[in-house]
Amino acid sequence: MQPHRFFVVSIALLYVAGCASVPKRADTPLDTVPNQWATPQANQQPVDANWLKHFNDPDLEAIVAEAMANNPNLLATAARLDQARAEARLAGADRLPAVALGLGGARQRNSNLGPQPSSSSYSNRTNLDLNLSWELDLWGRLRNQSAAALAQAEASAADLAAAHLSLAAQTAKAWFTYSEAAAQVVLAEAEAENYATNQATLESRYRSGLSNSLELRQIRTEAANAQAGLHTRQRARDQAARRLEVLLGRYPSATLTAPTDLPTLPAAVPAGLPSDLLLRRPDLIAAERRLAASSQQVRAARKEWLPKLSLTGATGTSAPEFAELLNNNFRVSSVAGNLLQPIFQGGRIRGNVDRRASQQAQAAAAYHNAALQAFLEVESTLAAETLLRAESQQLQRAADEASAAATLAWQQYRSGTLDFLNVLRSERVAANARSRYLSLRQQLLSNRIDLHLALGGSFRNP
Repeated sequence: MQPHRFFVVSIALLYVAGCASVPKRADTPLDTVPNQWATPQANQQPVDANWLKHFNDPDLEAIVAEAMANNPNLLATAARLDQARAEARLAGADRLPAVALGLGGARQRNSNLGPQPSSSSYSNRTNLDLNLSWELDLWGRLRNQSAAALAQAEASAADLAAAHLSLAAQTAKAWFTYSEAAAQVVLAEAEAENYATNQATLESRYRSGLSNSLELRQIRTEAANAQAGLHTRQRARDQAARRLEVLLGRYPSATLTAPTDLPTLPAAVPAGLPSDLLLRRPDLIAAERRLAASSQQVRAARKEWLPKLSLTGATGTSAPEFAELLNNNFRVSSVAGNLLQPIFQGGRIRGNVDRRASQQAQAAAAYHNAALQAFLEVESTLAAETLLRAESQQLQRAADEASAAATLAWQQYRSGTLDFLNVLRSERVAANARSRYLSLRQQLLSNRIDLHLALGGSFRNP
């Protein structure tokens, strides 16, 4: 083979042999995975690919889209993915030959120092070189390193998917928390207005001699407490608005508006099969890919004991004149090989093998723990929804009954058949029941979002 063709053939061979394959999936981290969820009410249908639509709230979808575009943490995660991809390209570059083009020139002066009068002559030399160096991956060490980098890039891609899903869930929960806080303000305003009206009624009754000073002071206390409660609810609404604005990448000015009516909880969620969770949840995929990467790194570290074969080559021209550099009559070429067998490294190779092995053990334990946590989250949220639904029904009934009892108490007080303390107690019970029911509706929605997050169900950016 002609020397100048060595480079073209080498690069072609390396392109074919240098494509690192992605490591295969690691084994399931759990000994057994059940065929169905422990919660009997769990729907075994495949997980929905667009859970955000379930809430039938266009404003929510717009808010999530804004968070996807502007959230700083998400942008940082996306940048980390770009970094991982670049590092994978760098690892793959070690398997390809390094080629460099060089241009150089020299001028040499030759002087005659003999008995005859001194004289000098000059010679010129110009070089144009194409140099190649290449470590042959005889044992697959570089291939293992490249495969590990690819697996790390896949883990970063899964991290980004998990960050998208988490941000969508956080934003939706923050949206409903803000809506609930705004609705609580509406309830508190109505309560404060009701106490103000009742206080005016008792002031009139007191002036007419129909009520005593104790009842008057009691209603004034309750009216002041209602006003204080209103300010507490307003403060909670303000904080919820600012937290949501930060998620959206906005300045936390508390100028965002939210509806004061929470949506009805959608129908039961399709939960799929437990075994599918390992293939669907982005955080589990990331943990599995990091375990696969660590396995490749262990293999690469062990192959450091084996000899390394490197080839170097050069081709080019060397001519006395620059204009003659492209003349084949002045072509020079060389090829050399180098075989290096490690003998003593001061424990470096052994230490690196042990370090990689410990990292693999850590990755395996992290994958195992992530899987357990994932199943825990799904089972917990499935069970919680059943109990929260039952609790919601009872709280709704309690709120309706308490409101009716408060109305009846005031009627009986005015007719003189009920003491004022029972009236105040009825008012407090009714207000507390309405507030608890509203809070539980928000908890139901948040638990549903947590269930979508636990299942790893995707969503589409609006």
